[in-house]
Amino acid sequence: MAIFAHPDDEIVISPILSKYAKEGASIHLVIVTDGSKGVTPHANIPAGDLLANVRAQEALCVTKTLGINPPTFLNYTDGDLALNENLFSLDDKIDSLFTKHEPEVVITFGPGGEYGHSDHRMVSNIVTEVFQREASETQQLLYYGFPNESKNKELSLKTDLVKWFNENLKTTRKRFLTYRIPFSEEDLKLGHEASSCHTSQYTAEAIDDLFTMMKQTDSVIYFRPWNGSKAIKEHFFD
Repeated sequence: MAIFAHPDDEIVISPILSKYAKEGASIHLVIVTDGSKGVTPHANIPAGDLLANVRAQEALCVTKTLGINPPTFLNYTDGDLALNENLFSLDDKIDSLFTKHEPEVVITFGPGGEYGHSDHRMVSNIVTEVFQREASETQQLLYYGFPNESKNKELSLKTDLVKWFNENLKTTRKRFLTYRIPFSEEDLKLGHEASSCHTSQYTAEAIDDLFTMMKQTDSVIYFRPWNGSKAIKEHFFD
């Protein structure tokens, strides 16, 4: 189960979702907010229900392309997760999802929220809270992380948006990222195709730039286990 704040947050792990779908894993993508405030100049869709509906269809396109279960939408208002009333109800909803699906592996962003977004940070925090309260001995919580040692601030990128992402990316020391999951060129291509569903958020050039960033880690996506580990693993289910 991958739990993220917005439709499109899954882009960074899309090749891994492809990999495990082909291996027969049942994968659930949980999207906490409706993405209704993610207005972009190129799409020119106003904030509100219309944009939320477009982004829901884009997320469905992603899951169909990757061959995973249709997305689960929790439909919180984009940008409002830090409100007290949302924190308590989101805790309950994530708890219910854990009970319903009993996932062996749960994936979310680490405490840095990829590039510091408050919704990302809140989802990470609440998923962690529920996990440490409810998880069985065999379940694992993994935080997506980008190795500090792999970051190249001078990377050649074409779009200002992805240049900003690259400059502001919250990285993790590689020694903490002990789950190092390799993916194939086929998985990368399918991840790219799926990510291209997010036309309201990214131009084709921006998607290309995002995958240029991902290629810095040499066909590996890194995760940090919530409770730490010194053992290097190349598979979620080891």
